[in-house]
Amino acid sequence: MPIQKKKSAALPLHQQNVVSERPSARQGDEKRGSADTRLDAFAQKVRPEPAARPKVDRRRKRLTVADITVPKRQVNMNAVRFGLRSLDVILVFAIIVLGIWNGYDGINNRGVAAPIVASVLGSVIFFAALFISNAYRFNATENWTSHAKTVAIASFAALGVWLTVALIVRPETFLPDALAKAGLGAIALLIVLHSFYHFQVRRMHMRGALAPTIIMLGATESARRIIEENAKSKELNILGIFDDRMARAPHNIHGVPVVGTVEDLLSWDALPYVNRIVVTLPSMANKRKEDFVNRVRLLPNRIAFVVDEFETLNHVQQRVSEIAEISLRDVTGNPKSGRHTALKRLMDIGISATALVLGAPFLAAIAVYIRLDSPGPALFKQPRHGFNNRVFDVYKFRSMRNDTADLKAEQQTVAGDARVTKIGRLIRKTSIDELPQLLNVLKGEMSLVGPRPHAVGMKTQGKESIELVAEYAHRHKVKPGMTGWAQINGSRGPLHNADDVAERVRLDVEYIEQSNVIWDLYIMLKTLPVLLGDRSNVR
Repeated sequence: MPIQKKKSAALPLHQQNVVSERPSARQGDEKRGSADTRLDAFAQKVRPEPAARPKVDRRRKRLTVADITVPKRQVNMNAVRFGLRSLDVILVFAIIVLGIWNGYDGINNRGVAAPIVASVLGSVIFFAALFISNAYRFNATENWTSHAKTVAIASFAALGVWLTVALIVRPETFLPDALAKAGLGAIALLIVLHSFYHFQVRRMHMRGALAPTIIMLGATESARRIIEENAKSKELNILGIFDDRMARAPHNIHGVPVVGTVEDLLSWDALPYVNRIVVTLPSMANKRKEDFVNRVRLLPNRIAFVVDEFETLNHVQQRVSEIAEISLRDVTGNPKSGRHTALKRLMDIGISATALVLGAPFLAAIAVYIRLDSPGPALFKQPRHGFNNRVFDVYKFRSMRNDTADLKAEQQTVAGDARVTKIGRLIRKTSIDELPQLLNVLKGEMSLVGPRPHAVGMKTQGKESIELVAEYAHRHKVKPGMTGWAQINGSRGPLHNADDVAERVRLDVEYIEQSNVIWDLYIMLKTLPVLLGDRSNVR
């Protein structure tokens, strides 16, 4: 060991300095970096690398229920057709009477009978010809030229049949000149009328007010075939498709979007404006079909199946027409005909308008009395559920103190209720407080006869009434009424327990299933004596 130390110490001085400087030079190179590293740094300064671009999801986004536009103002096409047919019959009869009156009056001493019989016969033949030729279809794709041609051909054919029948049946009173002139006048009138009908109906079609609004459950082959055929006729307004298997469902089927699951459907704000829910699942998917129906059958919207035979049906147009006419195989009952709807609406307008005009002084006096009795407005507006669960403001004379107004009917009226005013007790006892609802009838939000509208969120025994009876929503399949079958059978006023709710729903559904115009008249006539004789219900 001592000898080694001497050798190390015996190194020349310049060699010792080199040895001591080598570690410090290596450390400097490491700090400055290698030649390659310095070259890369210089290249980065001269030509910097572009910044990393954010990744963009270029996948097409699926539409949702928020992207669907639902027409809010809708008209029953069958009722429109019934009204136009009725108008044609009346006007054609009138012009034929005017056209042949002078020619037939006094012929063979028949007096008035001959022109009346000839006019009735002519009107029936003209109407039958138009009906058989489908002049009242008013399809969305039909143009004016095609419609006018249909009306003209049917009318000239009717004129020929009319003249022939008149010649065969009553040759002694047959006046060809008078009949021909009256018939030509009827033809000219029909062409003018139907031109006006066509343009008005076309405007309504463009707004989406006439075609039934449809949604489909199931993105299936049946749905595809219906959508394809409907694209030609546009008889339906198919808004969207819902399917619980969204992962495997397409974004759309021929332009109709697949927008969500059944849960999305149930929470959709625009659902009250959907006319029909069509289940398009195939016959092999009975379990899915049953599950779909169980989840949506308590909605007030009408539900229908595409029948299993449609899987092999070649005439798809027939099925589209059946959906448009609302006559598929239903699981929630069939709606009323266009004739019933039109007659009921005419009755509503006629009676409510007459009552408002004749009763205006009485209604004004009640309003003044209410204002004098307690502070606040004379009328009280409350949100209530109407047809298909649509919410509207019902009008009533205010019968409670203004500071205790209960818009949600969370506390139903009881005997001796301190909230009711002095005049309020009188008008509630006689149901005079309901008379302003004639305005709702005139606006089309209510009918004279139907299930009474309940307040939105109305509670019975601390729970919303809709939670107490499974079929509660079915009472909203028609417009609510000022009076109804339930009211003349003792179910009037507040509902204090689940049994009261169930009984009212039972009576309301019974009315919906069997209603007709004659029954409506009977209910209206029975309402006043039942109302005056009612001493048990609290109102």
